Amino acid sequence: MTKNDVLVQQNQRLHENIGEHIGFEMGAKMIKDYYDNFGENSCHFVGRNIIEKILAQPDCIGINMYKALNAKGEQTYVFVGVDNRGKAILEYTVVNDNGMLSKEIGMVANKFLPPQPGEGWFEWSF
Repeated sequence: MTKNDVLVQQNQRLHENIGEHIGFEMGAKMIKDYYDNFGENSCHFVGRNIIEKILAQPDCIGINMYKALNAKGEQTYVFVGVDNRGKAILEYTVVNDNGMLSKEIGMVANKFLPPQPGEGWFEWSF
């Protein structure tokens, strides 16, 4: 079995039902544990419209979130739609207004709004 075989087997586990509701207490504990271990924590807000646009792409079953730095050197995230093979959706085929097949560029999103001091939901329990 090669490394590529293992990757394919792992990606077969990807599906749109990954993720679960963990509740406020568990979420707050996980965030606090991260802060206690690494001394920092932050969140970034992303609006519903861009998330829906990413998920509306053909064959999109979920979103990968990558830690990133913006042009100012500030921590942010980049969101990319993913298909059921774990492949980033960077382009896809559509039928245009003339009935011809054409390529669309996949959504790669940023532009997050960092919270202001005291706005993080997890701060309520600490």
